[in-house]
Amino acid sequence: MKKILFFTLAITLLLLFSACESGGKFEVHNRTSHPVWTAVQAGDFVEVPAGDSHVFKVDTETQSFLTGEVSKKIKVRVLGKTFSLVDRSEEVPVYTDSTYTKVKAGKTTHAYLSPNRACIQITNLRNTTMERAEIWQHRSNSQMLVGTLSDIPAGETKWMRVDPNTLDSSFYYRIHVLMENDDVFPFGGPEVVLGSDELYQIDIPAAPGQ
Repeated sequence: MKKILFFTLAITLLLLFSACESGGKFEVHNRTSHPVWTAVQAGDFVEVPAGDSHVFKVDTETQSFLTGEVSKKIKVRVLGKTFSLVDRSEEVPVYTDSTYTKVKAGKTTHAYLSPNRACIQITNLRNTTMERAEIWQHRSNSQMLVGTLSDIPAGETKWMRVDPNTLDSSFYYRIHVLMENDDVFPFGGPEVVLGSDELYQIDIPAAPGQ
């Protein structure tokens, strides 16, 4: 009888310990054609290339038959050239770079990042600093300044997400670039009609003899 009780207790303890799980995973799937940078909690950003995935390990309390399901709320930050998180808790959804999600012990939470923005990217090939670039959105009867990129040193690149065209809304972009030495370069025009996941690359040309 004692042997039966001993083996029953041993099997019960084995089942309890084998059912204990600690830690979960948060996996990001980049479905855009451009890089995405993601960070969890206060961690550093990790670059996730186009079409690739990355797994973050998240510490949680230990889950067992006795504790029930264990989960942890984590902060997630995402910067994508053609992707933005959308905060739908507001009356009018707004773009944001951070949100919160739950990770369960022993489970993997998946985030599928499908493109929802366009991008304008500027590379400065001159040996002087690009002081400012104004990005204008042109519609049939109006124009609007939607953003600026400032202080791009020689040889460096900056980018900005912009709204893509949709079936219900059509527009194009013009970009006015002002250099540190007062040179001005116009880019864009009616041909720059950007759809979701599209990137418009601007190369500020090198100066003659540079």
